[in-house]
Amino acid sequence: MSAHTVAFEEAVEIRPSERIKAGDRFTLWVMGAGMLAGLVTYIIYDVVASTQLQPGWFISADVAKPPIYYAAYAAELVLLTVAGMLALLSANLRKLESGYTVRFALFIGAALVMAARGFTAADWASTKLVDGTGPYPMILSLLIFIGARRSNWVVIEKIMFAFAAIFSALSLYRMATLETFTRQEGVAHLQFPLNALFWPAAWIALRGYRRGSIGDRLKFLPVFVFAAGSLFTQTRLNFVMVLALFAIYAVLQRRRREPQAGLWLAMIVTAIWAALFAGVFLRDTRGVDRLQDVTSAFAERIDEDTRTEQVTAFFETVRPQELALGRGSLATWDWDGYEWRGGTDLGYLTLLFYGGVPLFLTYIATHVKPCIATFRRGVEDWRMAGAGVGVLWAIRMFSSSYPGTDITYYVVLFCIGAAISRET
Repeated sequence: MSAHTVAFEEAVEIRPSERIKAGDRFTLWVMGAGMLAGLVTYIIYDVVASTQLQPGWFISADVAKPPIYYAAYAAELVLLTVAGMLALLSANLRKLESGYTVRFALFIGAALVMAARGFTAADWASTKLVDGTGPYPMILSLLIFIGARRSNWVVIEKIMFAFAAIFSALSLYRMATLETFTRQEGVAHLQFPLNALFWPAAWIALRGYRRGSIGDRLKFLPVFVFAAGSLFTQTRLNFVMVLALFAIYAVLQRRRREPQAGLWLAMIVTAIWAALFAGVFLRDTRGVDRLQDVTSAFAERIDEDTRTEQVTAFFETVRPQELALGRGSLATWDWDGYEWRGGTDLGYLTLLFYGGVPLFLTYIATHVKPCIATFRRGVEDWRMAGAGVGVLWAIRMFSSSYPGTDITYYVVLFCIGAAISRET
């Protein structure tokens, strides 16, 4: 392991030869302002959505948002688009994965074709341009080029730690204020903070640290908060993602030649101690009684099939040949008599539904393949953590995840950027 790699495991240090230039500093300021606006947007939506939720519902069908939400959202999109464009224009193509910019151009082209097939002439000048099924989530993949520059991670990693702290604290607060402990209440109050917590938590867990440092000892804390909150939402996918994260972490530790036996032993001992403590000292308390109820309810959902019925209904309405080019942005399909515009609970199938094979293949080529290739190669640690997060996103796309315009996806894009970088 080289000296500069050891230094990087303690912090992202910029070498004298790669001091941040004035233009790059401006890009980072714009990006930081955009991420701050995105944080404000995300929290406002979370708060108003949970307060407007109807009894028995998991999500609000139509959320009435205040004017400050729209102002922050507009600032978020404009600032991050500008930052991404600046990063692309200033990118050193020799320090990116070979042929990546060509594949990225084809990806944007496929997104525009998707929009052209679904938009009317008036839609291009309306807010439908930034609709979740439109081209804008794909255009914001420009943020990949910010993550592709090593020196930018001096700022990006601070955003990661800040987001992990904010959403860990918010998740713990929401858990402490639950009243009925039903799944409906858990999803209503914890879904948004948990979704935003996982990706920075995963990066923090996979990032390299000096052995025995405070960061090394606490790196799994945000993941544990995420797992605890997921028990109350009874979300099986969240636990699948935690298991996948631990598997990727085990691979990274082996490549780093770091011992793993002590870590797993400590986790087992901690779990046993927590169980004994709860059983002896908290046996008859309200919290433990409720936790037992939640655990039992979650266990009943483990083998519940919630996908087959939807996929069957989808292919009864959508012919396979329609997926060649997709139905275009804003497309709908008949789900048990309801014109559904939310795609499907399979992210890759949703790509095919809206953008067809061109969007599907170019998305794989620009967002999935680089992460898998970098992870398999075993490269410098700063890139490996990002590649690991990218692999986790590729796994999650087999379920109800899709490119979006919110901070949860922006963090993933930064990590994909690390995977396409050839800086050492």
